[in-house]
Amino acid sequence: MKIKIHEHEGLQFACREGTSDFKAFDEVVVQNSYERVRHWKKRQKEKPKFLIEKGERWIDLGGNVGAFTCMALKRGATVETYEPDPFNVKMIKKNCELNNLSTEGVNQLAVVSDDTKQMTMYVGNNNQVWRNSLYKDWGNQKFTVDCINYRQVIDSPDLCVKMDIEGAEIPILESLDVFPKKLVFEWSFDVDDSMNRYRAVIDKLESVYDKIYYSNTYDTPHDVWPKEWFPACEMIWCMND
Repeated sequence: MKIKIHEHEGLQFACREGTSDFKAFDEVVVQNSYERVRHWKKRQKEKPKFLIEKGERWIDLGGNVGAFTCMALKRGATVETYEPDPFNVKMIKKNCELNNLSTEGVNQLAVVSDDTKQMTMYVGNNNQVWRNSLYKDWGNQKFTVDCINYRQVIDSPDLCVKMDIEGAEIPILESLDVFPKKLVFEWSFDVDDSMNRYRAVIDKLESVYDKIYYSNTYDTPHDVWPKEWFPACEMIWCMND
């Protein structure tokens, strides 16, 4: 598979042509999606700042091909990355090495809510490997991956967590009992379309965090995510002062 090197603000990134690799790089690094808080109350005078900062310990759940991992390492954070797809793991390491960044924290494991040791991973449509999922069968290639309980990974309130794991975030967030000081995650409604399940997790997090930002879809009367709404996901940012 042909590989093309892209660059943004000094960060080089290798992308496999014909896959979702460049879209991941563009969304995470170029558009800075994880730091760009898009939802906040109008009464707040200033736009919230959610930053990846030097010296922080970040856990990257759903490393994909390493866009977030490389960006955070470049900022001076330490990063532990969890990605179950062996081909994606090779790309994470390749992208770290391109930027003279450490690969020591890269783990070829799926993070799950229980003690399940292995699960089936379903590959996204048309080489959209950023949609690989443990919970949604795309009807394409599938393979077995090794798993680790999230409690072995999220083990301190002093760390920070980015979570984008295509539905596996839902049971983890429901059972979460150690709350990192910074948490950013994407909720996948195309895996579970229950708005009430989503609201219950938001309510739980709102009782714990000093600051939490989410869209006004929370206030809609829908019990399920309408099929015509796109994209079928929400980004949520949580912080403690």
